[in-house]
Amino acid sequence: MAFIQATAAFGARASELLSADNARPGRQISASQAPERHIIVETLRKAAPLLGLKPTVLATLEAMLSCLAPKRNHNMVFASNLTLSARRNGVSDRTLRRHAATLQEAGLLQRKDSANGKRFTRYDPAAKQAMHFGFDLSPLFDKLAEIAALAVQAEQTAAQIAYLKSKIRAQLRPLLQADPTDTRGLDLLRRLRTRLTVAELSALSAALPQEVQEAEDDRLETHVGASKLSASDGQNVRHHQKSNKEKPEEEPPSQDKPAAAETLSLAELVTACPEAASFSLGSIAHFGDVIAHAQTLAPMIGIDRATYGQAVRSIGALRSAITVWAIVQFHDRIRNVGAYFRAITSGARSRDFDAIRLVRRLGAMAPA
Repeated sequence: MAFIQATAAFGARASELLSADNARPGRQISASQAPERHIIVETLRKAAPLLGLKPTVLATLEAMLSCLAPKRNHNMVFASNLTLSARRNGVSDRTLRRHAATLQEAGLLQRKDSANGKRFTRYDPAAKQAMHFGFDLSPLFDKLAEIAALAVQAEQTAAQIAYLKSKIRAQLRPLLQADPTDTRGLDLLRRLRTRLTVAELSALSAALPQEVQEAEDDRLETHVGASKLSASDGQNVRHHQKSNKEKPEEEPPSQDKPAAAETLSLAELVTACPEAASFSLGSIAHFGDVIAHAQTLAPMIGIDRATYGQAVRSIGALRSAITVWAIVQFHDRIRNVGAYFRAITSGARSRDFDAIRLVRRLGAMAPA
């Protein structure tokens, strides 16, 4: 049954996802299309430094998310303070109220209180409408794309800070070797143990001798300004040079290879993957925007930074990006998105995987 469900064609829900109304920019995420709870929590934890949320507040938000049913048509939490306190290991009602106020100030929660302060729902069968009272988490789901972008920004900032601290230590090493009692060098080492911004660390590094050799990162050999992506037999569009010359008569050209490399235009990608395009906060003008947007989408669907980096090294930044775009269209049918992405990009199934072929299949399923 699981195999039949995983291999079934797109149904009514997929047709709705691929419709023009749902592909418009700024579309809000419905309750049935929301990512899994652990993905939302992980994204929030990464973006917490920029959101100004403490771990205790995130734990309360995670407890609220755990009270939502997987299949629902709303994002309202009806759990009582007693239930939320039990899921937060017995915190007080006062702490819960304080955390709820913090989340409301951050724009991630909206309170809808009833007359008696209870949380419940009432349904009118005649008018076929309902009233919900409780904690409404719809603002959180509406801002998931922005939060994911903040999570990527926070990770990049953390990596830059770690790099600058390592560079400063390397700059201080010859100074301290020459004079282990150098007061200035020892003070700088102590300052590195505190929280410093990128600007502060850059200023400290600029004031030290620039004797540390820095090399450009040449792992990503990708041209992102092109308007079309080549789909030749090789995984990466690169020039491979051999020192030993080969004789043409020793290996005749294969007749199975196409005469010209297949290409994928930006318009074809956006048409085949409207769900990914709808999450973009800005316009997608070139493939550089596709790569930048994929870095935001990856953590939202459960692809961690290490897995995405390995895919970039294996098949290139652009192919990794369009693979993420394609997976967004059917990620709800995949049990473990991270493992699936790893398998088709850098794992056992990567040899037979073609990102452009996957996008073209999605394009063929899209309504005319």
